[in-house]
Amino acid sequence: MPEPITLSSSITKLYGVGEQVQTKLSKLGVKTVRDLLELLPHRAEDRTNLCLIKDLKIQDEAVIHGTITRVSARMSKRGVLVIEARVKDNSGSINAVWFNQRYLLKNLEEGQSISLYGAKRIVPTMGNPFFVKKIISNLEIAPIYPGTSGLNQATISRLISQVRPLLTSIKDIIPPKVVTELGLPSRRLALEAAHFSPNEKTLEQARKLLGFEELFILCLQALVAKESRQEDRAMSIKPEGKEIARIKSSVGFDLTASQEEVLSEVISDLSESYPMNRLLYGEVGSGKTAVGLIAAAMVARRGKKVVWLSPTTALANQQARLTGEYCNKLQLTCSLLTGHHKDPHEKASVIVGTHVLLQEKVTLGDVGLVVIDEQHRFGVDQRNFLLKNHPHAHLLMLSATPIPRTLAHTLFGHLDVSYLTEKPSHQKPIETYVFEDDEREKVEAHINKRLESKQQGYIICPLINPTGNTTTLFQSERKAVTTELKRVEEAHPTAKVGLLHGRLKQEDKEAVMQGFMEGEIDILLSTSVVEVGIDNKNATWILIEEADCFGLSQLHQLRGRVGRGERPSVCFLQNSQTTEHATERLKALRNAKDGLEIAEFDLKFRGPGNIAGYEQSGLPNLRYADLNDLGEIKKAYTAAKEIMDEGLSKYPLLTKQLKNGQENGLAAA
Repeated sequence: MPEPITLSSSITKLYGVGEQVQTKLSKLGVKTVRDLLELLPHRAEDRTNLCLIKDLKIQDEAVIHGTITRVSARMSKRGVLVIEARVKDNSGSINAVWFNQRYLLKNLEEGQSISLYGAKRIVPTMGNPFFVKKIISNLEIAPIYPGTSGLNQATISRLISQVRPLLTSIKDIIPPKVVTELGLPSRRLALEAAHFSPNEKTLEQARKLLGFEELFILCLQALVAKESRQEDRAMSIKPEGKEIARIKSSVGFDLTASQEEVLSEVISDLSESYPMNRLLYGEVGSGKTAVGLIAAAMVARRGKKVVWLSPTTALANQQARLTGEYCNKLQLTCSLLTGHHKDPHEKASVIVGTHVLLQEKVTLGDVGLVVIDEQHRFGVDQRNFLLKNHPHAHLLMLSATPIPRTLAHTLFGHLDVSYLTEKPSHQKPIETYVFEDDEREKVEAHINKRLESKQQGYIICPLINPTGNTTTLFQSERKAVTTELKRVEEAHPTAKVGLLHGRLKQEDKEAVMQGFMEGEIDILLSTSVVEVGIDNKNATWILIEEADCFGLSQLHQLRGRVGRGERPSVCFLQNSQTTEHATERLKALRNAKDGLEIAEFDLKFRGPGNIAGYEQSGLPNLRYADLNDLGEIKKAYTAAKEIMDEGLSKYPLLTKQLKNGQENGLAAA
């Protein structure tokens, strides 16, 4: 006897789902029957407007019904198969047109009665024909599902009709009290209406419900993760006032008020009996590394190891030098572990390294603090690897990629978030200019003046090598560092130009960066690989070619490569697209005071998935939730907090859903 099909059954259990259909459905995120029923139509197509041919209006979609009087086919000059059928009704006749649908030649016959859905278009050379979208058998409002190549609407609709009886077994995920308070529809009724009575209202209700469920589950996962983390034990570290003063003074400069405030939060975390779980957003050049070093010293002086994870070899090398100098002042030691350099680390107080530290064979010892620099460069699994192996260690994540405050306090509620926005007083503001190519001579003349006064700088291009794509009237080949080298050398003949990109051998990268740091290279021509890892106080200018190719947060990071010394700095953004949207984005960057403003702008205009590094923050791709709808996020968080306070154990279905989400990688890390 065949096994009964349930909501959790694989889609392969359905009639008509072979390997090919299964592969195509998986591209739409459909693996189980439940996934199939949650695949909402993205719109409804109204095929009920039956219209006489003489009454057809240009561009208005309608249904015509008539008799075929002639069928013909031809190849266009561009090699497209054009099939035309003359269709006649009582009011007149019109040419119905299909493109590249050869199978229709066997299906269309003279004298055949036919109903067509489509629209009349203005194409004088074809007699203003009727462009056919579908041959239909009855008037209806049809659901139109997200598509993928080779999977037609009829197949999806047939499969959903096949599992319609299982809608009765669907239960609400959100507790009844929340459903009632927020006026949400029943899950079963919402899904049934979306699939079998689709219209603008029913689709919107279903999307709103499933979107709210996603946000609600995410907020719950964040709260559960925070509660679970606080159940772990960690060494409580409570340094005395004199010790704190000594550790702080060893950084070599006075901390800003913002650094002092954040440091007090970190010290408070370290004093707790459960592990710290803090994300420190540090505005570019604001000194977040100094806060990390002070925290590291406090832990290391209690005999615990500190692991400092850096995303690149260059950044690890720089961090190890800085940490080593700092440790020496406090009678602590520092080791470096990268793919190319491995110090003895068994007795080191602080171990700085790259992804090498994530290898099982690397023994780190009794770790009391993990510092993850540029945390958005690491995946959730990589961060969790360290926490799994060192569950009692405090965690401090550093990032110059901000999370907008609303999201930080809701979807990222499992983290304590600190904002370090004040820059040291000796750093001057960076002037930002947006320019187009006809102003290039002025920009290059300004750069030459800076070069004459021994001020170094960067030129950034989006590509390493040309792509070889054919240019068009509207889009030219993007600039590549390898092809720009000659032009840059000609524009700045007295300057020494160094070339840097991700495909260079590690030793070549290090040689170029060392030459730049020591003043032997005047201009560093690079891709965005310099986004992190270089701190040259003598670099006072940066020119970013085709700045419209980069995300705003990434541009902000690149701009932060300059302005680290006491001399005024400048950032030139070349705008290769003169569209209103491209110009507006670059103007937003020019006018923004800090990275938080930029993140809010990206959230508003591009969505969180486009904020640099956001996809690495533990947030999954959501099917229906709108992360720009901050009001809905707040509602979801408030509801989730109420359920947590009441006790999750009262809601077994919700607990099961949370567990499923964690197994599928949806849990906040």
